[in-house]
Amino acid sequence: KGPFPGIVDLYTLGGGLTEPRASLLANKGYVVLALAYYGYQDLPKNPKKLDLEYFEEAVTYLRRQPEV
Repeated sequence: KGPFPGIVDLYTLGGGLTEPRASLLANKGYVVLALAYYGYQDLPKNPKKLDLEYFEEAVTYLRRQPEV
């Protein structure tokens, strides 16, 4: 039912998106948003700057979920 604690998972800082850790955390009762930052689909391969708004949007999205 919830609410459950929410986590934004940036596990792989080598680029791309990996979901194994997010899945493990979800099995422990967390709502997990696995988030890629670069090197995935239309994201830049080598970002020149850290875009904090990107992370803020992810946190806002996660917080709006009824389970969190």
